[in-house]
Amino acid sequence: MQLETLKGVVPAVLATLAPKEAIYCEHGIMLYKDPTVGVGRKTIASSGVFGSLKRTTVGGIPYFLAEFSGPGSVAFSRDGVGEIREIELAPNEVLDVAEGSLLCADNRVPYDMFYVAGTHRPGRMMGFWMDRLTGPGWIALHGYGNIISMTLAPGEKMTCDYGSLLWKSGSVQARSLNLPFGSGLLGKLEAYEVLELFGPGKVALQSVDAKKPHT
Repeated sequence: MQLETLKGVVPAVLATLAPKEAIYCEHGIMLYKDPTVGVGRKTIASSGVFGSLKRTTVGGIPYFLAEFSGPGSVAFSRDGVGEIREIELAPNEVLDVAEGSLLCADNRVPYDMFYVAGTHRPGRMMGFWMDRLTGPGWIALHGYGNIISMTLAPGEKMTCDYGSLLWKSGSVQARSLNLPFGSGLLGKLEAYEVLELFGPGKVALQSVDAKKPHT
């Protein structure tokens, strides 16, 4: 299997598959494919029926993933301005990826997902889903805007906007947090909701939150 980034304002990734090789992605992001490439569906089985139903009804994510099998080439695009990273996961390496950022993954890579709870303040952050991918195998990710990567040492922590998190190592812990604007009741009511990340592990941020409206 070969992955090639097609650079541009709106980038894409081209996957070239040998016979019996397969790759999967979310529905609706295929750009084009060779006629020889087969199409099927991959059930998200590891989360169980109720876990999948929760994600499809609350998170709006399809119950099935699309699967493409070789031989031939198939291209994927997130239809957004940004950058693409091709990452080879080592055996048992875990990467947690923000919802709506996975372009494609080698069919050898197990897929799961988990929920990061928000602060649950009315009208505020209600939480979000992350994909959990485990190596070995290749994956391709789309970051909206620019991608900023860093490594957190053991015990080191950082604060970021929850919409800026693109991916993190499975060893990096994430929790939602309210940062008050000053002291007193008004400061608490106007608190800024963020994510706090705890090392060790790698973290990548994206400079554009795709879920926020932009002019």
